[in-house]
Amino acid sequence: MYQPFKITAELEIRKHGFCFLNPKRIRLLKHIHASGSILAASKTLRMSYQQAWTTVREINSTASLPVVIRQRGGANGGGAVITAFGLKLIERFDLMQAKHNEYLNGLEHELDCCV
Repeated sequence: MYQPFKITAELEIRKHGFCFLNPKRIRLLKHIHASGSILAASKTLRMSYQQAWTTVREINSTASLPVVIRQRGGANGGGAVITAFGLKLIERFDLMQAKHNEYLNGLEHELDCCV
């Protein structure tokens, strides 16, 4: 059945009125984990390094434990690592996102009367 209406909503976890995690921040964390670099992740996501670094600082300062740890220079340059706590946050957010999407899809069935 054709459904002209779509319900949309973005999952966002806030703490003290400020964004802690949302899909964009989770994508950044996942790309940092995959590349081992804040710079590489920012380029992949087409965001400035400054914006990525600010987001990482905000996440780390809001979380109860570090989420991203920077590694300083060396022969191959520095990098960044997502901590075990950070990986658990990503996993939990993904589970919540799946439930959130499922709920929204269920709500769309309530619009059947409007078609």
